Amino acid sequence: MVGATGALISLLISREGVCLSQAGELTSLNTTALAALVAGMFAATKEVATIVGENQFSILLQQGDRRHIHISLVGKRSMMVIVFEDYTRIGKVRMEAKKAGEAISRILEMPVEKAPDEEGEIYLPRFKEYALNLVDRIFRVDEEDDGAHQL
Repeated sequence: MVGATGALISLLISREGVCLSQAGELTSLNTTALAALVAGMFAATKEVATIVGENQFSILLQQGDRRHIHISLVGKRSMMVIVFEDYTRIGKVRMEAKKAGEAISRILEMPVEKAPDEEGEIYLPRFKEYALNLVDRIFRVDEEDDGAHQL
């Protein structure tokens, strides 16, 4: 996402406001606080949607003077947050966010395979670790890659 759009940073967060994955370099950004605030903002926007007769709004766009934030739902339990600068085309961000969101949704909605933990008493989903690693690979920007498989 970051490589394909020129965005500063991309986050995958839960609806509860937990940052699940991130890509990009913006050291001055507090991703923990951003994730929590975006989740709260999205919850408030869901109520606004209800008031105007919609179930929910699936995309939010916050525009500033220099930086913008594109927020979109990914599956049932997560959101993608993309921070980008004014020179980046919003249409490109929306298109790439849609493609990435669809790919991540397919991954997150795969059936969970359960296996016993080390002690054999509690069953833990192995899928969660697999999915988070795959999400990390989707968002990773490798300088050696040609970018053909990045979302």
